[in-house]
Amino acid sequence: MAAAGSVMLGGGRVRAADAEPAAGGEFLSDAGDGAVVVRRARAFLAGMVDRELGLLPEFRGSPTYWLYHDNYLAAAVLRATHPELSARIGAAIRAYGVEESGKIEIVLGEAKAPLPFRRYELIEVKREGDKVIKTEIVKPEEVFAGWEPYADLRLLAAMAEKDGAAAAAHFAAARAQWDGRGFADAVVPVAQRYATYKLALALMAARRRRFDFPEAEAVRRQMLARQHDDGGFITDYTADGKSVGFANVETTSLCVLALEER
Repeated sequence: MAAAGSVMLGGGRVRAADAEPAAGGEFLSDAGDGAVVVRRARAFLAGMVDRELGLLPEFRGSPTYWLYHDNYLAAAVLRATHPELSARIGAAIRAYGVEESGKIEIVLGEAKAPLPFRRYELIEVKREGDKVIKTEIVKPEEVFAGWEPYADLRLLAAMAEKDGAAAAAHFAAARAQWDGRGFADAVVPVAQRYATYKLALALMAARRRRFDFPEAEAVRRQMLARQHDDGGFITDYTADGKSVGFANVETTSLCVLALEER
């Protein structure tokens, strides 16, 4: 995968190594009004829906349409404010015979058997002209060993784990990777950038499980600084705070869910 707008969960979807810094428009550099941020993000998502497919592309102008995670998350985010659009996205996903991913559903509390983590596969579902429909599927027979260095999987485990002590341990491990700028896990030394969606997962996990998280406001501010003036959230950023890549569907959806987590 080579789309600059991609994000990865535990080393999954690969970003383009040469993604260009986001250009044009201004970024919100302060904490901002949460309701305004969310409203703008939802408008960004609603405006991305392809009229022919009933799905959102990975990012504006992309020929790739991910059923899971992107459209699954977007449908959830739009359900409260754009119910008909949300239903259309859900119907479009099901029309391709895809019912689940097996991992990202943790975010919405809908994963059937999230732990232990399994290996997953990124597959092409169908081509519609020059548009490519793809999705992620988990391989139930292949346990994913060695996932612990990834902050996103630690945070997902913190949300999915039924045992409170184990969940707290996962969150503490992820929290230890916070370096004041982002979650400096195993990906950062290679990619030379931080991932915005990991900020969202941290806020989500802390609030959902009521973990102590003194860094929450700093994490929130860093996340909000990634919102572009079109309302979408940019995928990555560098140590000096420069946003890199595009505003994409998955990152934007996860940021909205984090801001609305109660």
